[in-house]
Amino acid sequence: MKTQLFAKQYPLKLDSISEVRRLLTTLCQQLALEQAEIDRVTLVLAEYLSNLYFHNQGTVNWFSIELAGVKSNWYFEVSDTGESFDPYKANVNDIFNGELLTSGMGLALIQKNNHNGHYESENGINKFTCPLKKQKKKLNVVIVDDDQTLLWAYKGYLQNDFVVHIFSAAVLALKYIQHEGCDLIIADIHMPEMSGFEFRLKVESFEKGALTPFVFLTGDDNLSVQEQAAEVSIDDYLIKPITKTPLLAVCNRVIRRTNQLALHYQQRIVESLSRPFKPSLPPKSGDWNFSLAHTPASEGGGDFVFFHDYGESKLLILGDIMGHGPVAKFHSFAIMGYLEGLITSIPTCPGVLLAGLSSRLYLNQLLESSMLTCIVIKLTGNKCEIATAGHPQPYLLNDVGYKAIDCKGTVLGLLPDEGYSAVTVQLKAGEKLFFYSDGIFENIDRNCDCIGNILDGIKGTTAQYVLDQLWLRFESLLPGQLQDDATAIVIDLNNK
Repeated sequence: MKTQLFAKQYPLKLDSISEVRRLLTTLCQQLALEQAEIDRVTLVLAEYLSNLYFHNQGTVNWFSIELAGVKSNWYFEVSDTGESFDPYKANVNDIFNGELLTSGMGLALIQKNNHNGHYESENGINKFTCPLKKQKKKLNVVIVDDDQTLLWAYKGYLQNDFVVHIFSAAVLALKYIQHEGCDLIIADIHMPEMSGFEFRLKVESFEKGALTPFVFLTGDDNLSVQEQAAEVSIDDYLIKPITKTPLLAVCNRVIRRTNQLALHYQQRIVESLSRPFKPSLPPKSGDWNFSLAHTPASEGGGDFVFFHDYGESKLLILGDIMGHGPVAKFHSFAIMGYLEGLITSIPTCPGVLLAGLSSRLYLNQLLESSMLTCIVIKLTGNKCEIATAGHPQPYLLNDVGYKAIDCKGTVLGLLPDEGYSAVTVQLKAGEKLFFYSDGIFENIDRNCDCIGNILDGIKGTTAQYVLDQLWLRFESLLPGQLQDDATAIVIDLNNK
C-alpha cells in the first residue's frame, strides 16, 4: 500500500531545481534521516535534474517530484517527458580522463551514490527513483585511560559495534562530553591529572551527565575501591586486564538497562498525557454511525482524532505526527489546539481547512523536525467530502469487495501557500468507509500483502462489526509490540 507524502509539478527552470533541493532537505530532516543520507539524496536528485535541464532545453517544459513509500520504505521519484536516457547505462569509466561530455561527472555521481536507484521509460514518461536508506545509528562511546596502548585495544574491541572516542587526558574528555554528549562513558579510576571518581562527579554536573551510563575500569580488586565506586552511582566496573568479550558484554548490558529504564519512565509520561486525549468518536451522530479502534505504540505515538458536529454536517479529522514518544504526543495535542482555533460555528470545507492548517504550521515552524499527515472528512446527508495531506488513502467497502479512494495532498506545513482539493463520495446503502493511520501497515508482518490481508473477505451489516473483523485481522498479523500508533475508523449511514 503506497503512501504519498509529497507530490508537485514544476516548470523545468534553474529556480525550480533550487527550490526542489531546499524542499528535499526539509523533507529528509522531517523523516529524521542522518545528514550524510540527506547530502546523498540532495546530490543525486540535483545532479539528475541539472542533467535534465541542460540536455533537454526546449524539449522538456516540466518535471514532477514525489515522496512516497510502502511500509516506510520511502523513495523520491522524478518524472519528466524528455528524451529517454538511462543514467545507469551510460559509460562513465573514462570521465576522469576528460573524454566524456560535461554531463559525465554528474552521471558518475548518480551511479556511485544511488546504487539501488531505478530508471524506466514508458508511454513517453521517464521515471527516476532514489530510495532512501534506513540507517541504524551507532551509539557513541567515550573511553578515558592514561594508557595509550590500552586505549587503542579497547577501541579495537568496540569499533564494529559503536562509534568510539578515546582520550588519554581526562580534561579533554570532559570538554568533548560537555559539548557533544555521548551514550556511554568508560573511565579508568587511576589517572594522573584527576581520579576516575573526580571525573565522574564532573560528568554528573553536565546536562544529562548524571543519566549517561558510566563504567569504571580498575586494576584494583580490593573491596574499598569497589565500595567507593558504588558511592558515585556508576552502572558497572571491570577489573583489568580486560578482554573483548566481557567489555562488549558490559557495554551492551549497561546500555540496554538504561534504555529499559528510560522507556519505562517515557511510557508513564505518555500514558499520563494520553489519558485525557485518547482518540474517540461518538457511536452515532445524525445519520452517521462511527466505529473507532486505537492502540498506542509501546513508546507512544502521535495519532489524534478530532470530531465536530455542526448539525446538518459533521467534520471528522484523523491525523498522525510521524514519530514516537512524548514529543510526538505533545505535537498531537498542539495540533488539536490549532484545529479548535480553525474550526468555527460555520462548517469548513476540508480543502480550505487543510490549507489553513498548513499555512499556520509553515509560519509557526512547530513541526520543523517532524512531519504531520492528516485526512479531513466532511459528512453532509449521504455525501462525504475527503481531503488528505500525505495521509494513506481511504477505502470504500461494499458487498463486492473494496477499492481505494483516490485523494492525495502534500504533507502539512511544507509549503507557504499549498492548496488542497477534496473528492466527494456518495455513500450508498450497505457501503462503508475505512480510514486509518499508517501504523496499521507499519506494524504488521513485512512479508504479507498488507491491504489484502486486512480487507479481503471483510463483510458486515454494521460499521462496528466490520471494524471488529478488521481489528482482529490486524492483531493476528502483529509480530510483537507496536512501533507506531495504530488507529482505524469505519463509518456508514443508518439503514432506515
